[in-house]
Amino acid sequence: MKISLDKTIRAMAIALDLAEISSVKNSTIIEDISNINFSKHNYLNHSKRTAYISLKLGAQLNLPEIFMKELYISSLLHDIGASNFLKESHMTNTFILDHCKNGSNIIANFPVFSNISPVILYHHENFDGSGAMGLKGDEIPLASQIIRLSDLVELLYNEDEPSYKQRNKITSWIELNSNSIFSENLVNTFLSIAEKDIFWFDIENISFMDFILDNISPKLDIYLDLYEFEKIAYILASIIDNKSSFTAKHSRGIANLAWMVSNHMKYPKEKCLEMKIAGLLHDIGKLAIPNSILDKPGELTKNEFSIIKSHVYYTKIILDRIEDISNISDWASNHHEKLNSTGYPRKLDNFTLCEEAKILCVCDIYQALIEDRPYRKGLDRPMAFSIMDGMIGEGLICKDSVKQLRDTLEQYDFNTTYEK
Repeated sequence: MKISLDKTIRAMAIALDLAEISSVKNSTIIEDISNINFSKHNYLNHSKRTAYISLKLGAQLNLPEIFMKELYISSLLHDIGASNFLKESHMTNTFILDHCKNGSNIIANFPVFSNISPVILYHHENFDGSGAMGLKGDEIPLASQIIRLSDLVELLYNEDEPSYKQRNKITSWIELNSNSIFSENLVNTFLSIAEKDIFWFDIENISFMDFILDNISPKLDIYLDLYEFEKIAYILASIIDNKSSFTAKHSRGIANLAWMVSNHMKYPKEKCLEMKIAGLLHDIGKLAIPNSILDKPGELTKNEFSIIKSHVYYTKIILDRIEDISNISDWASNHHEKLNSTGYPRKLDNFTLCEEAKILCVCDIYQALIEDRPYRKGLDRPMAFSIMDGMIGEGLICKDSVKQLRDTLEQYDFNTTYEK
């Protein structure tokens, strides 16, 4: 199996934007230097628009192809370290420093392009040395400087207003901060592209016209094998699980269960790995869910439960962007379906749900039952299976899948670590 790196990066960017939307809206984060209120922004197209501006600047500077590829990836993923800290942050400087360091560490573990880690680390530094880490001038990687300017232009841009009403205000602000936040050369480069109407038309329409970014993106003819993609899935699982303290090991736990059951059932090696990856990514849509709901200690309201249910929809939206993993996407996004059509989001039934999805469903239920949650302590194995047996009796979950899980846990010592 060959999986497109480009599609993977684009899908990750969507997930990161959704995470920022769900986290920032209830916070107050105002950057000291720029005085921009991060919590007032609509982040849905933040990564995409930041990448577009970065690539336009890079092209205007005639930067080499390999630099443009690194700039493309780092601009799309520049906020990969943000979601873990937004819910905890009360001081902007703390948030900026932590999310840059965290993002850099995450990228350092990437199977490809791990060399862009310093770009992520320094993407909030200011040209005059007033940034969180105190780097100044050419000490700051050029790609970090480009992303810094592009990021702030995107944050200043308001999707609810026509671009012609904002362009002068934005360009004036950028020009005002020449030789402080930005280098004079980079400001002049931005002004030269910002004077063209097409730049602002693209900025305005990029939210629903993917080809705008496609047309200027460097060609990433790089494909990951399943083991390389697994490494990225582990990175994403860590981001997902760290969003809430009550699900700190949830995705990895399901991944291990799915892998073990698949091996017990003598699935081919590649399918076992696909099942493991589906477990790692099944809750990626929860990045779009506010922590006020995920961490609520009491019973959810009807409206809150409706919001929770949307996470599998977002899982499907994100994973479907990666065309080469359609099986993983289907299994992962169907883990809340029920055999009697009472599940969500598509109300599938016993005949339309595949065996793999049924297995992932029971792995998710079991893992959730044995974990501590805001409203209860985790259950022991007999109690968990007692509840699942009741669900079989109600026609909700697959009897054979539960048997396979039970037999697997009896065969293996589950205290053993099965991760690669």
